Amino acid sequence: MSEAYEHHKEYRENKFMKFNMEWYDDLRASKPDWTKVSSQRIHENRGHPFHVKAGQVFKAILPSGSNIIDVWFFSEGMKKPGDEQYDLLHTAGLEGFILKKNSRLWSNIPYLRPIATYIDDNFDPADFPADHWPVWHGGHCSPWLIESGHGKIEHNSCHTNCIEALLKAGYDFEAADALACSHNMCIFQPMSVTNEPMPAGHLAPTWHNALSKCKPGTFVEYYAEIDLLLAVAHCPYGDISKPPYAVDHYPVDVEIWDTGIQPQEQPPWTEWRPAFKARLERLKAAGHDGATGRYYGDD
Repeated sequence: MSEAYEHHKEYRENKFMKFNMEWYDDLRASKPDWTKVSSQRIHENRGHPFHVKAGQVFKAILPSGSNIIDVWFFSEGMKKPGDEQYDLLHTAGLEGFILKKNSRLWSNIPYLRPIATYIDDNFDPADFPADHWPVWHGGHCSPWLIESGHGKIEHNSCHTNCIEALLKAGYDFEAADALACSHNMCIFQPMSVTNEPMPAGHLAPTWHNALSKCKPGTFVEYYAEIDLLLAVAHCPYGDISKPPYAVDHYPVDVEIWDTGIQPQEQPPWTEWRPAFKARLERLKAAGHDGATGRYYGDD
């Protein structure tokens, strides 16, 4: 029996997705030359927007204690949920479910390109179990989730804090609420993927969190590959030590730095739509419903 063909190996090694380690090592080495653009402290149960231009770095720092933040990565000028933004499924398929230094955030189809790269951190592995890591992608808490899990009505949440951030960025409530339903990164929340019992009785791989013990001064940095609007939500679950209505909270600082280094040029995708539309018209005119060739001009 022949072995399975490794599709993902070819995906990761082609010109669209291959990672240039030397380029990012040089970027990190240039830190002494970076210029701080802005600094903002985010307090308990609040949300704030950040405009990060291509070539700038978003840095999240814990100044006094560990507290989760959720971060949405939207393209600057985002109008509706289908516009370019971070996509969980493509990022998970290409980079893994838990992200570490040099992981990239990929955007949704039809864009499918890196929009930000996780370039540095100073996590201490002693702060969480060996199989956990405090940067991962997934969902976020909402009033519905907190009501279902804790019976608390109208409790603050990452969803509502994201809405606040987008309102500050100029969106109306309906647009902000819709965009807040998008995927986001979870930062400073140690998580692993383990087999867990499901309500129906079966075991399945799912998220399993641990107490967040990140020390003051812990940081994470992302390099913007395109112009971005980031919505940052201060999470009511704090350090996961207690329910959201009882846990202690700590502020989170966000800094934007200008590296002076523009992103690498990304190769363009081939525009396949015109040839595909022409093929459908040819098949329709010929009354052809049978098998056809692999290429649009090969009917």
